[in-house]
Amino acid sequence: MSTVSPAGSRRVSTSATAAAATPPTVKKGSKGPTVTTLQKKLAAAGFNPGPADGIFGPKTHAAVLSFQKAKGLVQDGIVGPKTWGALNKTGGSKPPSTPPSGTKGSAETFVQKALAQRGDRYVFGAETKMSDKNPSKWDCSELVEWAAHQAGVKVPDGTMNQLPYFKQKGTTISVDEALRTRGALLYRPGHVAISLGDGRTIEARGSAYGVNIFSAHNRGWTAGALIPGLKYG
Repeated sequence: MSTVSPAGSRRVSTSATAAAATPPTVKKGSKGPTVTTLQKKLAAAGFNPGPADGIFGPKTHAAVLSFQKAKGLVQDGIVGPKTWGALNKTGGSKPPSTPPSGTKGSAETFVQKALAQRGDRYVFGAETKMSDKNPSKWDCSELVEWAAHQAGVKVPDGTMNQLPYFKQKGTTISVDEALRTRGALLYRPGHVAISLGDGRTIEARGSAYGVNIFSAHNRGWTAGALIPGLKYG
């Protein structure tokens, strides 16, 4: 209910203000600035909705479903108060916040080193000096090898060498476990990504993407692994 101040001016109640702050519900087929806002928030959270064109099409719908799944929400593709609330908790149009840096030898250090390369270029077959503190081009396995080196452990170069190495060391895990474990690795033929433990990855994905945060869901992962020598959890 609204209240009236002594001066006679109307003051909107807290509940009315909260309701007004929540954008309207949108779903597949919706159009307009609210959809543009949604697309920008999805992209900032690491879920690719396609261009921010204000059209709630199939790609935006798929990104919403992936986001809802990652956040434990009902996967109906409808963006109502709960989905808006979860999107706002990611920081809106800003990149999601990350935990403290961690220490050498920890999975968190490994993750933070990789996250620091966001925005760098992808170059297939790129070779990086492990001693270089801030390289600018990567392929998927080189990012993993370099970030691990910065965290104080060694990882073989190339996905074709990494996964057999982890199998030999006995540190392979299921894909589901890797998706839940920050700093675990996710593999599919010819590609590797670093799990952020919340349904997203940091990875050098390809020349069209570069190094960035992406949704980990429905990507065809076939194996997961922990890096020997890193402390997880």
